[in-house]
Amino acid sequence: MPCQDFEVKLVHLGVNRIMEDSRRQELTERFVAAAEYLNRQTHLHRLDEWETLDMTIPQLKTLVLLERKGALRMGSISMYLGRALSATTTVVDRLVEKKLVGRSSDPDDRRVVLCYLTDMGHDTVDRFWRIGNDRIKMVSDLMEPDQLEVVVRGLEFICTADQLAQKSLESTESKS
Repeated sequence: MPCQDFEVKLVHLGVNRIMEDSRRQELTERFVAAAEYLNRQTHLHRLDEWETLDMTIPQLKTLVLLERKGALRMGSISMYLGRALSATTTVVDRLVEKKLVGRSSDPDDRRVVLCYLTDMGHDTVDRFWRIGNDRIKMVSDLMEPDQLEVVVRGLEFICTADQLAQKSLESTESKS
């Protein structure tokens, strides 16, 4: 008899595990659908505002890269963006003309030129990230405080998980 009870428990545990996996899969699918919806809604209303920045996508990517990484050599910018050095130089030249990026000599090696965001460049990146904030605030205004608290807590969990994922990716990249 004890063996049968053990077998029944094992079957029960297996069924529970399958149900948990199924529930996790369903929740993951709902999470992805909600994230995609929000991403599309936010970006849909941003397109007109993005046009007012009067920049190409490679220019915006370069500004965001310099914001995140700080001053970089042209070769590093090219590598991070996965573009040819000549194409990267053209993009940076345009950003210098717009006074969004500056160039200076590397204090450790005067032959090396570093590219960095100017104050106007920082303002432009800040403006880029703020696009769509009005819509997000409008949506939050439609929620009751207790609903908003649940949403904020959930988003904070997502941010924490994303930071852990980023650290994991960086650790994997540094090993290869």
